[in-house]
Amino acid sequence: MVSVNTHAQEPEDLHAQLRSLQNQTNIQIIGLERIQHEEKIPTSGNIEQQIQQLFASFNHVISRNPKGQIERIVIINKKQKGGEERIVLPTMIKGNHLMVSVSLTGNGQLWQTLDMLIDTGADLVVLPESMIDQLGLTDSPFRHEQIQTANGMTEAKIGILQELKIAGETVENVDVAFIADSLLGESRLLGMSVLGRYQVTIDDKSQSVTLLKK
Repeated sequence: MVSVNTHAQEPEDLHAQLRSLQNQTNIQIIGLERIQHEEKIPTSGNIEQQIQQLFASFNHVISRNPKGQIERIVIINKKQKGGEERIVLPTMIKGNHLMVSVSLTGNGQLWQTLDMLIDTGADLVVLPESMIDQLGLTDSPFRHEQIQTANGMTEAKIGILQELKIAGETVENVDVAFIADSLLGESRLLGMSVLGRYQVTIDDKSQSVTLLKK
């Protein structure tokens, strides 16, 4: 991972800083038009630390490649000052369900960026068994439990994801259930082992999901 000097070209404001970051790292930044008249932000450290500093005032989504390197950052909006911290997630529609983009890892080294269904009826994050290797959990211990799915009771391998990143938030030690691919199909479920850490508001009309830190 390279370190980036965002002051190299003496950007005049935050918008220019982010354009410089994008040019130097090839990280795609979407939503730059939402950065208006923001002062330049002093940064230090490696690229991950600099990005945390630059985007600290904005709700955003980070997408990573399988090696955990940042490929894309989507700026959602500026965080509200004062009061309770709300995180508004950008969503997509799949049938009658809302989906959000999530990056996750089992061991901190192998990452996957997925579109996941918001499912407040699922106790855990639910993923297909084929992702165990992709997330670096091949040698991890699992406990076997019966869980309820839309297709009835089924056996699941229960483990722990080291980290899950969503809209700039990092959630650690997330309980996850892996079930047979044939039962889950193309769905990946973002359940209450993540959502339960927040107060969740789902607005079907505006197709938005808001997380409020407890």
